Amino acid sequence: MQKKQTTDKHALYLSSVQDPVSDVERISKIYSELFSKSAKSFREDFSGTFALSCCWVQSGDTRTAIAIDIDKETIEYGVNNYLKNLSSKEQSRLKTVVGNAITETSLVDIIGVFNFSYCLIHKREQLLDYFKKCLSSLNEQGMIILDIFGGSDSEILEIQEKDIDHHPAISPFLFQFERKSFNPITRISNYGIHFIYPDGTKLMDSFTYEFRMWTITEIRDLLEEAGFSKSLVYWEDFDDEGFGNGEFYQTEKEENSINWNAYIVGVR
Repeated sequence: MQKKQTTDKHALYLSSVQDPVSDVERISKIYSELFSKSAKSFREDFSGTFALSCCWVQSGDTRTAIAIDIDKETIEYGVNNYLKNLSSKEQSRLKTVVGNAITETSLVDIIGVFNFSYCLIHKREQLLDYFKKCLSSLNEQGMIILDIFGGSDSEILEIQEKDIDHHPAISPFLFQFERKSFNPITRISNYGIHFIYPDGTKLMDSFTYEFRMWTITEIRDLLEEAGFSKSLVYWEDFDDEGFGNGEFYQTEKEENSINWNAYIVGVR
């Protein structure tokens, strides 16, 4: 297959930011370790194009998923580009919802909140309310899992870059994650995602975000206040060059680094 350039920002995002197959494996492993059984039902909040939910239902014949996002066009993209590639049985086990995740009441084993999307909630009382609603939507043996990032360089203006050359159909490109501003008083930070091809073709600010940069301590305190029985931190290990290697382990003590990634798991 000949590789070609594309201006499809969602395809570029999936290729450079997301790894839903690995995410499903990690989520499943953590749940099994906590509850000594396999998770069946999954809810993806702030789901975007819900590639993760698609991979979830593909990973087991009895697994079900609910994907929720407030943006209708983004959900429709997932329906037209990802859901249609599933079998009819897999499609029947995946429900898409255009709306606010707080209003969803279906009971599930796992609620996944990825790509730092909860950082779009800036007020503590609003995030606490969200976590309380999540708790009420979990089965007795249930958990919520969120990703988080930080490090000594996470509050300075910078552009993180990564060369992407693994997609079978998309030409190699440069992924850029730009931190445009950070207010240390409010902890509000503005980001932009850019995609750049070697010939100079640029898709600048394909995605922009205004995040409240919550800390691990704040999130764990909020989960406890919301009623979760405990929370756990899973830290991403590093390769020989100091980059995250996709391997996570549970820990309560780490040295700070320039940039780090972790999961926070709240147990019902």
